[in-house]
Amino acid sequence: MTNKETTPPPPPAGLQGDLEEAKKLLAETEAKLTEMKDLAQRTAAELQNFKRRTDEERGNLKLVANLHFLQAIFPVIDNFQRAFAHMPEDLTNNEWVKGLTAIEKQFITTLTSLGFQEIPCEIGTPFNPNLHEVLAQDKGDKDAILECFEKGYQFNDMVVRPTKVKVGNGE
Repeated sequence: MTNKETTPPPPPAGLQGDLEEAKKLLAETEAKLTEMKDLAQRTAAELQNFKRRTDEERGNLKLVANLHFLQAIFPVIDNFQRAFAHMPEDLTNNEWVKGLTAIEKQFITTLTSLGFQEIPCEIGTPFNPNLHEVLAQDKGDKDAILECFEKGYQFNDMVVRPTKVKVGNGE
């Protein structure tokens, strides 16, 4: 016996054509599979981006709604503060007035717990263009707050209404 390498005999002529057709079909199917995998990955990425954008937009809508609400209640807050600032002396110990004062404090405390806060305004402190709006200037230290005309407010560290102030002009 001799050690001859044996090669399989070639397939019959009809099968050779079928084999070539099957290889061609397999290559096309693999190419289509690769294309579908790529499409599935792109679609999944697009869906994740869509979800992220939707969540961001939802958060922005909440923020805008909160800001509109806060801006709508500024006159109420201002009027409460004006009323208490000009309350007649003889009403200071009135139980009804004390009740209104407690309601106003509860209202402000509730807003504060939600991220609303008053911007501090102290006479003599430096003017901050990010927090204050200058309505007037007068003699005094340059850019030092001389008077606070209207309180300003922030919501979650975003200025919703700047404090309106008078500042010194350096004379």
